[in-house]
Amino acid sequence: MTTTLHYPYLRLPIDADQGFPQAVRISLGERVYVLSIYANVTDEALLRESAPLQLPCSGAFLALEVATEEAEGIRILFRRKLVPDLEYEADELALVFTELALHPLNLNGSGAHGSAVVGGVALRWAS
Repeated sequence: MTTTLHYPYLRLPIDADQGFPQAVRISLGERVYVLSIYANVTDEALLRESAPLQLPCSGAFLALEVATEEAEGIRILFRRKLVPDLEYEADELALVFTELALHPLNLNGSGAHGSAVVGGVALRWAS
């Protein structure tokens, strides 16, 4: 299945080797955004896997929260489980993730274990 993307995406600066949870701060348009990515694993047997988990799967998923800093304080724009190749819209942002693989050793730990989280962001309109 080929996905047609609706926006010109910029790659997000996610370093899966740094582990999860992870937050990245980006400036796009006239705003600064904080993207927080975290894993939820409810099946403890998955933590014993020796290869990266392709997410989402039964018992595990990655979630994303997008926030922006405003004069009144932090405003949450988006909080959702992630699914590969699905375009998400969060106010003026568009987001897409093409790869969601998490090695159990990168859950609350860093290192090159084969995890890969690849995503993109684009402006839907000027902020």
